[in-house]
Amino acid sequence: MVMKLIVMIPAYNEADNIAEVIKSIPKKFQGIDQVEVLVVDDGSTDATAEIARQNGANHVFRHKMNLGLAYAFALGLQKSLDLGADIIVNTDADNQYDQSEIQGLIDPILSGEADIVNTNRQVRSLDHMPFGNKYGNLIGTWVVNRLIKQDIKDASSGFRAYSRFAAQNLHVLSNHTYTHETLIQADMKHLKIVTIPCVFRQTKRKSKKSRLIGNILGISKNPVLRLSVPMSLT
Repeated sequence: MVMKLIVMIPAYNEADNIAEVIKSIPKKFQGIDQVEVLVVDDGSTDATAEIARQNGANHVFRHKMNLGLAYAFALGLQKSLDLGADIIVNTDADNQYDQSEIQGLIDPILSGEADIVNTNRQVRSLDHMPFGNKYGNLIGTWVVNRLIKQDIKDASSGFRAYSRFAAQNLHVLSNHTYTHETLIQADMKHLKIVTIPCVFRQTKRKSKKSRLIGNILGISKNPVLRLSVPMSLT
């Protein structure tokens, strides 16, 4: 059986960073036969899509307007499945994650230990994360753990790996972020979640205002909506 890994990168106005991110993704991994890079340009007003193509992205999909991270993630997940991915790794376009850590992300899936591998940025110790973002992340993780009765270390990290089975059974319903919602859905569907530590570098751009609490409250008000999403068996 040929094992295919797709590394997907949701991006919005990341012309300054996208090339470096793509080039830093290893071309070979143990247990993987094919590696492809997929970029979802969420309506960027700069040259993100063009630069991604020029620097090695195998697939570039583009929203005509900015729809938000959740929509970009959902499109990337579906396109990765359509392209035959066995494992999907999601990483950010701002170069805060170390792509050399992808092997550690996919190993628990390759061994059958996990359906989803989450990463822990060790938020409490990050001096370069703005105060509002840091405590928004900590509170968001606390709330997610109360909802799913698990010990997730970092519910807001976007650096994750998904098995094909997990990706087929995650249906993003929020309109801004997917990180909390996918963990809640995974727990409800009894998917195996493993967490590993990761590097989280300082971004070169100005930090955005955190919307984590609003996102969590939105999810917690709609548990029936989450439970109603059917389980796929294909």
